[in-house]
This record gives sequence, structure tokens and C-alpha cells, in this order.
Amino acid sequence: MAVDGLLAVGGILSLALGVSGLILVNTQKLEVIWNKRFAAQLLCWIFICKGVSNGVRSIGFEADIWRIVLYSGHFADQIFSGLMIMLALIFPVPILRTRKQFKIGVSVLLIYTIVSMGSVIFFNVNNPLAGVGDGYIVCGFIWTMVYLKFRFMKGCEENREILGVSDVSILLVILIIGHILFRWIGMFTGSDYFYFMDLYGGNVVSDYLWSMGLAASVLFGLIILVGEIYATSKGRIRVTSYVIFVYMAIGFLTHIMLSGAELTGSGGGTLTGTELEGLSPWQSIWTESTSSVHFTMMRPILGLYIIFHYGLIRISEDNEQLSKTVAIVLMVVATSALLEIIQSLIPLTEMLSAGILGIAIAFGIGWEERSFQSLISNPLRFPIRVRGRYFPELDFERSEYQALNKMMSILIGFMIGVAFVLHLSGVNPYS
Repeated sequence: MAVDGLLAVGGILSLALGVSGLILVNTQKLEVIWNKRFAAQLLCWIFICKGVSNGVRSIGFEADIWRIVLYSGHFADQIFSGLMIMLALIFPVPILRTRKQFKIGVSVLLIYTIVSMGSVIFFNVNNPLAGVGDGYIVCGFIWTMVYLKFRFMKGCEENREILGVSDVSILLVILIIGHILFRWIGMFTGSDYFYFMDLYGGNVVSDYLWSMGLAASVLFGLIILVGEIYATSKGRIRVTSYVIFVYMAIGFLTHIMLSGAELTGSGGGTLTGTELEGLSPWQSIWTESTSSVHFTMMRPILGLYIIFHYGLIRISEDNEQLSKTVAIVLMVVATSALLEIIQSLIPLTEMLSAGILGIAIAFGIGWEERSFQSLISNPLRFPIRVRGRYFPELDFERSEYQALNKMMSILIGFMIGVAFVLHLSGVNPYS
């Protein structure tokens, strides 16, 4: 599958999760604690933004509407970054602990996002205000600190709820920076495949700040890795331990595969694209099978798991069918795309490929529904005994939750409209 196809599939998965998630949030009957309710909404809008970004970029920059592709994708990523920071401030442990702090936090991030978008409109897309890796730095720092606090809380080494907070912190870190962890060795070896990730070029300051965000992401991954190695040595290994082990281990293999590549251009977070030169066919396949897969397909799958397993959306008889449909659609589409990637690695005839695909589907029938039932059964609650200390109880009206949806709808609509106007004006995005 070509990388444009991966971006398109990733866009479909993200949009499907985001839109259907919002429907579930707004129609659920069961009560959900305030920070989980807002976290569910934020995650849905995060995936809508990423769906827009991946979707428009799948068109490619060679199209006649390349300015719309560039600007709308860039704006969507800026909103995505602001939403991720807001998510880190309230979930899994609220740092904004009062209504006043919450409103101030929302206002500050909204202003910052608008200023960042304005800097693109009035200056260019590669100026320092247009995106400096702040989402990686702020989110990674907060979730890593939460992980350390709850993973090694004295007297709670076997507490399922306490450890659940550290588990979801690991998953959130991987969700946002997992594709960078596939290249962590390159930071220490000065390899092109790390330092050419996602550079727009033409501005030394913005490139430096962006590289700082990538480096910070690697450090957060290493901290979690060391923590999990220590916990494992004490016999306290978790399922999430294996996740971080796999991601960091793939980083070793990536260095072996890509260390000799001399790149002459810069690409997106997946390190792919027509502007990159210096990758062999096998190196391109490796990037598509690792960081591209995470960047496009693993993110919505991780988001689906977090939303349902940690009770951000409560499942009842009223919304079980829609929830099941969403989960099955995401898993089936992702599985089909992965099968296509595997088939692209093996030179097979069309008849043989069709036979393998049919066998895989036959054996896979029903596993999606079983996975969904396992996903929604016994959702993890927040620690009850430490609720007052770490999890303040705040009251929000339904209208306040709806206000967030209205604000995001207006912001994304405005973003698309501005991108269209900039396309018609024929401006130079880099000048």
C-alpha cells in the first residue's frame, strides 16, 4: 500500500472514531465523572482533527489544491496539539482542579492556538510560532510524571485502580509520540532518519525547537522504559510493560535498517513522502510498516481502547449497538489494511493473495465482536480511596459540555474556510 493510501485509511479511522465517539458521548445515559467526560470529548475532537489532517494530506502536495492541503493540514495539527495539551491537563489526573482553573486553562490554550494559526496566516508556515513541538513536550512531561507517581506509589503496588492510572499514562504517551520512539536510537547517533523528521525547513529557530520536542519525546520514552525494567525486575510486569518494550525494541531494528540512509529532504511524522530521497525500497517498506502504521492506524485503535476500557464512555443497552459497530468497523478496516501491507511485502500472484486474504477473513470471523466484549467488560474506575486528594469532584452543566463541541465546530469550520481563502489568494506559504 502506498503511503498516501495509509494516510487515507488513517484519516477514515480517525474520523470514524471521532464522529461516532461524539455521538456516544452526547447520548450516553450513565453518569461519568467530569474529567472523563471532557476527556472523551477532547479525544473525539483530537481524532477528528487528525482525520482531517491525514485525509487532506493523502491527496498529496502535487495536486492543484496543494495550498488547501498544506494549510488545512497544518491548522488541523495545531488544533490537535492544543487539544492534546488540554487533555493532559485533566486526564487521567486533573491538574486543573477547580472550575476557575479549568476555564483559565481552556482560555489560554484557545488563545495560543488562535495566535499560532494567525502566525501562519500573517507570516508563514515555518515560523517559530507555527508549531514548536509543544504538544510533545508538555503532554509527555505531564503523563510521564503521572506514570512515575502512580506506578511506584508506596503501599499500592498491587492496587488495580492505582496501576490503571499509570497504564493509561503509558498508552497516552505512546499514542502521541509512538512513531518517534521507533527512531529513538537516531537521536544519540545523530542519524538523518531522526533529525529530518517533519522539518519544514527555511527557519533555523523553528527547526531547532521542533527537534527539541523530538528529543524530549525520546527522553520520556527512556524514563518509562527504565521504570518498567525496574518494575519487571521486582516481579510487577504489566501488559503495558510489553507495549513499551516492543516500541523501544523496534527502535533498535529501525536503526539497523535506516542508519545508512542519507536523506536530502524532510518528511512528515511517518518519515515518508515523495520529497525524501536516499531510502531504498526495503527501507521505505520498513518505515511504512512501523512508524507509518502507528501514525495512521495505531493511534485510533489506541484511542478506541482508552475510551472504552477506562470508562470515558460508559456502555449501556442504549448505546451498546453503536459502540459495537464503531469498534468492529475500526478493527476490521485496520486489519484489512495491515493484511494489504503484508501482501505488499511478499511478491505473490493475485490469485494466491486473494486466497490468503480469504483464509485470514475466515479464521478472523467473530474475533472483532469477542474483542469488543472484552474491551467494554469491567471498565477501570479511578482510585476511590484517593479521590479527594488526586481526583477533585467538580460539577458541570450539560450546556458547558455542549459549549466545547460548539467551539470546536466553529474553530474547525473557520480553519477550513481560511485555508480555502489562502488557496484562492495564491500566497506563498514560506514567504
